[in-house]
Amino acid sequence: MSLNIDLNHTQNLEQVLQILEIGCVPKVPSDEDHVADRDKTLLAHLEIAKLVLNKLNNLLSKLINNDVVLQVKLRDIINPCLYLCGEHCRSNLPWSDNESHSIMNVCIEKLCKLMHYSNMEELFTYVDVSKVFIGLQYKLKNDNWKNYPAAVECFIWSLKYLKMPHLNSILYLVMPLPLNMFDDYQDSNMIIALDAFQHIIDNTPAAELAMSGYDIVLLKSLESGLRSLEYQLIPHLLKCLLSLITKIQMKHISKKNSLEWTNFDDIMDILLPRMEMEHKTESIKCFASIFPLVLESIGFSCIRWSERLIPLFSEYIMYTHSILETIKAIEVFIKQTWPRNSNNWNILLTILIKALYNEDKVELPPNKKNILAILECIKTLEAAKPECVRNVLNKLKECEELNTKTIFKESLEIL
Repeated sequence: MSLNIDLNHTQNLEQVLQILEIGCVPKVPSDEDHVADRDKTLLAHLEIAKLVLNKLNNLLSKLINNDVVLQVKLRDIINPCLYLCGEHCRSNLPWSDNESHSIMNVCIEKLCKLMHYSNMEELFTYVDVSKVFIGLQYKLKNDNWKNYPAAVECFIWSLKYLKMPHLNSILYLVMPLPLNMFDDYQDSNMIIALDAFQHIIDNTPAAELAMSGYDIVLLKSLESGLRSLEYQLIPHLLKCLLSLITKIQMKHISKKNSLEWTNFDDIMDILLPRMEMEHKTESIKCFASIFPLVLESIGFSCIRWSERLIPLFSEYIMYTHSILETIKAIEVFIKQTWPRNSNNWNILLTILIKALYNEDKVELPPNKKNILAILECIKTLEAAKPECVRNVLNKLKECEELNTKTIFKESLEIL
């Protein structure tokens, strides 16, 4: 079809829909042997997309000003308009730029105005969202999504506008794509999937997840990923997994001091062996970044894992890039396990004192954030075991052999 057709004057619904479809990014090859062809096709389509977006923008302006009488009803073209605009929701995509993104924003603003909604969140509250996602299915089902990257972008863009309770009834439409993407081998696709999972978990009641069966599907998929994915993806995955378990177990509301085995313990059973086997700086940094959140989530059950956690604290605190997060993890551990577990205070104090001592380096300036965090953690430990910790601190202050360690001694005086 020729793009010379003026949308302002055509009265043919089929023509309008065809032009909007032409504006959407076409199917592109997904295999690695045709990456150059793929990129070339995506870039070449940008000019076509901008032309159609401009046509849509002009049409919407005339409709707002009542300058054109369109026999085609707006509700008949709203979904194709959303598909076209959704593909340009960001300006840094291979098929979009600042200009297309700008036109898209103007079109969305005018769509909302025509439909008497103040913004997209409100519009998605009232449109038939099931039809929006059904219209994308032929591009996204099975492995088709790999050939339609712009449709994937539009899907995620639309999904983010759906908040509780509007996701409840369409889980069967929005879950298959991120599940398929999570099984892909490319990290970028897994991250998109995890981002979608997080939004769905945050905006779906636990009862709905359970009734649909997706709570178990998600749990098993994420646990499998925790065992096998590269360390760079673990922080992102764990945040999603912890959110899911918190929602389905409601652990933050009941059984706060229970030692009953839970899904959080399943996570520890998978995670700790991986953390214990890591010895590279970058991977340890990744695991340490999520350490405090994991212990916060597992709660009192940390006590079950004491014998494995404390050696990890001792090891991870020795790496420069993981010191701060490890200190935070130790503090969480102390708060979660006290007063049932008071036997490890001396080991924890030794770890913290050693870390404070190591901050006093002749060749490098002290890291004030680390020092302050260590001191706060020691104060927390002292609150749990006052006399024992105070006796050790007093002996260290009186030790003349440490006088050359000025920063260390000054820090002790603060306690």
